[in-house]
Amino acid sequence: MPEDTEVKLNELTALVKQLLSKREPQIVEEDHFITTRAPATDIQVYPELIETLSSIEEYFLRTPLTEEERKDAI
Repeated sequence: MPEDTEVKLNELTALVKQLLSKREPQIVEEDHFITTRAPATDIQVYPELIETLSSIEEYFLRTPLTEEERKDAI
């Protein structure tokens, strides 16, 4: 490989490494007992969905089974 080509290849490799280091998140652990979490997100129901399923405004995540049905399922 000619010297000029090798020099250019090394320069390009250095530039790619530099770009990748800027792109990757730089994680610095300050305390092993602290964990960073993603922020909470509030979700809104589409108005069309509320019109179609009016019961969705009630507690959405509740189980539709009665206590007895839940015991039978377990």
